[in-house]
Order: sequence, then structure tokens, then C-alpha cells
Amino acid sequence: METRHAVLALVVAVTGVMAVRGAVAAAAGDFGTVARQVAVGGILAVFGVALVRNWDTVGA
Repeated sequence: METRHAVLALVVAVTGVMAVRGAVAAAAGDFGTVARQVAVGGILAVFGVALVRNWDTVGA
């Protein structure tokens, strides 16, 4: 597995965990936690996808 695919897999895994945490918080009625999970998860997902897409130019 290439490093870029490992990074993408890690980003997907962490984003998935955050989505599950957000769903559990929503079921419990804790919408502050839901908002935090959505915000941080969104930032992480955008960063991870941008990193993978621009892998060859980063650090060059």
C-alpha cells in the first residue's frame, strides 16, 4: 500500500469515528457535541482529501 493510500485510509477511519460519535450524541440530544464533531470532522476530511490530491506537490 502506498503511503498516500494509508493516509487516506486513516483520514476516512478517523472521520468515520467522528461521524459515529456525532450520531450517538444526536441520539442523546447533545447537539453541542454534534456541532463540534461535524465541524472538526469536516475540517479533517477536507484537509485529508486535499493532502492526498496534492501529494506530489507537497514538500516539493
